[in-house]
Amino acid sequence: MEDDPFADLSEAHRRGIRTTLVFVDEALCEIEQWAEGRESRSELYEEENALSAEQRRLLLEELAGMRRVLAELRDALEMEPEHVSAAAAVHALSCSVWPHLVELKGKHLRRYGDVPSEAVAYLNPHVEELIARIKRIADIARGRTPHEPRNHK
Repeated sequence: MEDDPFADLSEAHRRGIRTTLVFVDEALCEIEQWAEGRESRSELYEEENALSAEQRRLLLEELAGMRRVLAELRDALEMEPEHVSAAAAVHALSCSVWPHLVELKGKHLRRYGDVPSEAVAYLNPHVEELIARIKRIADIARGRTPHEPRNHK
């Protein structure tokens, strides 16, 4: 029987390795979605998936190979899979979007120079609505019932 190469590995090292491998595995999930034809579309964001059938096949092969290596490392390091709650992920993403929206308010845009008052008057209520809605999305993900949204249009 072989010696355990990780027997003397510190917990800090184990956590660092785990964090990186979970990040890689999550990235593989996203790449897999593109290899399977994902093309998300919204108002200001569109993905164009021009991957050929051959590229998709090759990507899926490489993903499978990477997952075999990840599984071997998981077993050797005796790691359990990371369980990610959709609600927790939605809440975290919503909370990370909020500060970026705040930066769209007129007073924050001044760091780029003077902002026409008409632009601020138009932009601020829309930004306020986006902030209110992203906060409600975070609340929904946490299981709270949000108040009815206001429409600034």
